[in-house]
Amino acid sequence: MNIAFEISTLITASGSFGDKSGVYRYTYGLITSLYSLLQKKDNQSTIVLFSFNHSLLRYPLNTEILKFCNQKNIIFIKKIPRVKRDDITMSELLYLSFFKHTAKIINTFIPIKLMYENYIYTVQHKMYVRFLTQQLKKYHVTHIFHSQTGFYPMKTFKNITTIYDLTPFLLKDFHREETLDLQKRKIIFTLRDCDGIIAISKSTKKDMISYSKNFLRKKIVIGYPGLDHIFNSSQSTKNTPNFDMLKNVFNKNCNGIERKKYILYYGTFEPRKNLPYLVQAFYELQNNQEIPIDFRLIFTGGAGWGNVKKNIANYLQENYPENQNKTISVLDYINDKYLLLFIQNAYAVVYPSLYEGFGLPVLESMSLGIPVICSDTSSLPEVGGNAVSYIDPYDFFDLKNKIKHLVNHPEYAHTLSQKGIIQSKKFTWEKTAKKIYTFMHDL
Repeated sequence: MNIAFEISTLITASGSFGDKSGVYRYTYGLITSLYSLLQKKDNQSTIVLFSFNHSLLRYPLNTEILKFCNQKNIIFIKKIPRVKRDDITMSELLYLSFFKHTAKIINTFIPIKLMYENYIYTVQHKMYVRFLTQQLKKYHVTHIFHSQTGFYPMKTFKNITTIYDLTPFLLKDFHREETLDLQKRKIIFTLRDCDGIIAISKSTKKDMISYSKNFLRKKIVIGYPGLDHIFNSSQSTKNTPNFDMLKNVFNKNCNGIERKKYILYYGTFEPRKNLPYLVQAFYELQNNQEIPIDFRLIFTGGAGWGNVKKNIANYLQENYPENQNKTISVLDYINDKYLLLFIQNAYAVVYPSLYEGFGLPVLESMSLGIPVICSDTSSLPEVGGNAVSYIDPYDFFDLKNKIKHLVNHPEYAHTLSQKGIIQSKKFTWEKTAKKIYTFMHDL
């Protein structure tokens, strides 16, 4: 069985500097786990990687993907074909000729130049898809996995896509217009053109069916994410700097953090993550001396959108005089090896998100034996089972009290730690790869 993956989401992230989104980790995990499975079953099977956005191919691949592409039976279609006159259909040629000769004349009155540029892009894309189709047939591909940002109907192949969540529709006010537009187009493509759908949780599948009963007519498989290779026990201490090095690197921003003396949030800063509640809860707990004064709260992640990160920084500036030692720190993206250290040495990870398609930070933290406080909404109870402390993300006082209880009761934290390690073992890429392999055969 030869399969292909659209990898625009992997190309657009460096993969090395802490900018791996959940979608990045899921896509990479699915590709690599299916590759391992295929090599065990038939070492002749091929995985083909490509992008529908040929302009992305002009940039160097991140090193993680580059190393993967160098393995046996991995093919990356990185050629950008030169456009020849014979490749253009007669109707396309007539339109191009019309636009070209009239643009200079009437562009003053009608924005025909923009129309011309858009049409040129459309023609180029159609030609590029024709080229891709030829290449995929050349390598005897049978199934194509479309990505979060790259999807297009490919006839004669089995088309598969992954639905991560429906937050743009369920929480419209928490998303940008361009995100909503992209997801609307992806849902239309999924229902109209896909033979199979991967939902990353039962919660996501339930939301899909609630959104449109047409999903009942589609073949859907639950494909839980597993852990990124950096969270494997054999890798978690290999080539990882020690905590003293972590303190030296981040001491200026972390105010002398100590092992097991801080609470951690990591992930993108955006409205859906409900981070102002976390800041205010921690600040009040310390201000009222309800938790030890030497505890810290650390945030790390990309700025995302919605000015959440900026608003948190403003809040800290207003509430901590310059001569007062700040106990809340906000960091940017950090490399995986440092992220791993931050998680391993945290007292707890808090994830008060309003909605998640899965919630990888919960799984990752549990696997390292770190107690977790997370919301009781959407998919998070699927991930956490009975191994985390749940909160109502809309109840500020619930969040505040759960943090207080966890910090002041180390024995409870230890219980969650032990339960979390057991719970995390339920989610592996090996299980998911086998499930999706069977699913592909049934399409």
